Amino acid sequence: MDNIEALLESLSTLYAKLATLKALAGPELLLSGRTTSYRETLEDAYGAYSNVEKTVDTLGQALEGKRSRLDRAVQRYGSDKE
Repeated sequence: MDNIEALLESLSTLYAKLATLKALAGPELLLSGRTTSYRETLEDAYGAYSNVEKTVDTLGQALEGKRSRLDRAVQRYGSDKE
């Protein structure tokens, strides 16, 4: 859980960028600079999403590794009978 702060920051950024994108309307994009702003916001949202995805994948791999290790220990030492 060393990266919990980074994960929370990425989630916060993702939600903020999604809210910004939700607020955009088609005619608004005709204003000067709005298309550039839209693209930058979209790029930031995808970047934050990528960070979240990588962190969750890493956590999933760590969980799978722990489960595998403990399953081997249960097979060797444990028993379902108590």
